[in-house]
Amino acid sequence: MNDARGTPGTRGTLACTALAALPALVLFALQAGWPWPFFSDDSFISLRYADRLLHGDGLTWTDGERVEGYSNLSWVLLTAGLGALGLELVDAARALGAACTVLALGSLAAALRPHDARSVACAAIAPLLVAATQPVMIWSLAGLEGPLLLLLLAWGFGGLLRRFVDRDAGAAMSNRSLLAAGVPFALVCWTRPDGPLWALTAGVGIGVAALRRGSGAAVGRAFWFGLPSLVAVTAQLAFRLAYYGDFVPNTAHVKAELDPASFGAGLDYVLGALLAMPGLAITASALAVVALVNRRTRALAPVLLLPVLAWFGYLTAIGGDHFPGHRLLHGVLAPLALLAGLGAHALPRTWLLTAAVATLAAVAAGVDVWTARHHPQSREARGEHWEWHGEVLGEVLHRAFGERRPLLAVDAAGALPFYSRLPALDMLGLCDRTIATTPFPDWLDTVRPEIPKPPGHLRGNGAYVMDRQPDLITFQHPPGLPLPVFVSACEFEDDPRFLDGYRLVLLDLGTPELRSGQREPHLASLWVRVDGRVGVQRGDGELTVPAYLFGAFRLDGPAIGKHQPPSGDAAVERARRQNLAAIGAFYARRSPVATPTESGDLCLVLAPSQTASCTVRLAAGTWRARVEPDGAVATLDGEERAVLSAPAEVQLTLRADERGARPVRVVLERLPR
Repeated sequence: MNDARGTPGTRGTLACTALAALPALVLFALQAGWPWPFFSDDSFISLRYADRLLHGDGLTWTDGERVEGYSNLSWVLLTAGLGALGLELVDAARALGAACTVLALGSLAAALRPHDARSVACAAIAPLLVAATQPVMIWSLAGLEGPLLLLLLAWGFGGLLRRFVDRDAGAAMSNRSLLAAGVPFALVCWTRPDGPLWALTAGVGIGVAALRRGSGAAVGRAFWFGLPSLVAVTAQLAFRLAYYGDFVPNTAHVKAELDPASFGAGLDYVLGALLAMPGLAITASALAVVALVNRRTRALAPVLLLPVLAWFGYLTAIGGDHFPGHRLLHGVLAPLALLAGLGAHALPRTWLLTAAVATLAAVAAGVDVWTARHHPQSREARGEHWEWHGEVLGEVLHRAFGERRPLLAVDAAGALPFYSRLPALDMLGLCDRTIATTPFPDWLDTVRPEIPKPPGHLRGNGAYVMDRQPDLITFQHPPGLPLPVFVSACEFEDDPRFLDGYRLVLLDLGTPELRSGQREPHLASLWVRVDGRVGVQRGDGELTVPAYLFGAFRLDGPAIGKHQPPSGDAAVERARRQNLAAIGAFYARRSPVATPTESGDLCLVLAPSQTASCTVRLAAGTWRARVEPDGAVATLDGEERAVLSAPAEVQLTLRADERGARPVRVVLERLPR
């Protein structure tokens, strides 16, 4: 905004901008730590891409097929850049989120070019309202791209305000100026796959603002403004096709569930988000009306309002989002708050009115702070610590199995794969193209319509997962559940390859200290493939059995049966209930369990004189067993040796001595003839 004494470059404008941003910056500093240590599991997906990029594995999530399982290219690259400078990646993501939020608040404060006390009061409204909101409080340090999106849109829309706030300045914008104004929106296109919607709707708003000069001028200005975004989208599409072989990110296959049934959930999401920040919603709505009716600002207001309405419509169409804290409202905060600032700028320039509006904005911010801290989704985020269980379990699995590179199948594709650094299979499909493009199973609606259906959690392909033969499987999020939850696992629960080939191992990590400084019990449920990379190892005349397979649970048949209609056979239903009771009893007994040794190997914890057994198939010959390390005795069908005239199943039993034992492995040797 030009002041009465000169141009936007008048000395003191920078100091006035800093003064206008100061209340918002103080509020942000007070708010940002409230949900600590919340860090979204999906954030770790981005960090895994960044980590593998830094280690020379390219923009990939796991070994093998390249899949675009992130939806925030610029965020991944910026985080990797900070990682290359030596920052630990979680700290890098948090630092980047904080920096982006601070810069965004500064950009919002600068949008109206404050130069005196009254203009400082008006300029402070937008950043203060943004800093008070739930998305900023929850997501600024949570590791996803929301803060970067907020910064780019604050920069972009703030730049448009600086160019358009004077009626004649809007008319005088050159093609070069329009190109410069479009650069932040081009970067938005690299920040989220739905980013082009912001560029498109802002460009339409610019065209509408120029209609008074003719349709040719309107189209021309919209074109020059949108050209950087067009180039950005084209470049990313070319890269995506060349590198990933797909037209859209893999996440779009999973989450793009456009269905008329989604509209109700989407509308509830938008209304719920607005109710979670009533101060901003009401203040922006009221002052937007002022901006629309004021002669000086009515041409500019649609440039801000149209993208806001389009974004709300988009969220309604896709059914909203399942994350706490209304993260998909992060970007809309900038234009919505700037509408409030523009409306305040359009009011008569009297000190009394300015003071009244600034006071009301401060009250609105206070209401949003109170609402954000007491909102159920905020409490949900603040209490969400399970990602740090993924850190604990992932590091244990890395130490135990890193050199053997087992394939780890997971429902939660973030923290556990990131910290384990193992090859991984995403059973929900975000990072797996085959699962992502598998049609939704009919049984979700026809067999179990009562099952919750959160967006992004409805894809699965149980047969494909079994075809991949994962060596380790975890259900749900860390530390995991012993029973299937989502589509893939429900579909292979009755697959003979799963029933015969996998055993449930309980991994007790005690009460580790999480990132929050709290200690919580950690009992992980791991399904281990018996003949996989971390299962029974067969060599020439030798067979090694990991001790954690002794006493492991074998599922005899389906225990949940989600994907099959209830059977009319009473015997079948009784068997299912018995299987469920058996696995429940095993989990409740919690013995024997595995635990890591100081060297990183997993051992079996046996109490004094406790026994544990497993069954292995041995070739013909004379076999004997030794336990490593000492402390337990192994027998074969109750004997020290097994003499087999033909291949046969043999029961191996471990018995601890009177002091207890922690065996790591049992080695079976076939003796010479």
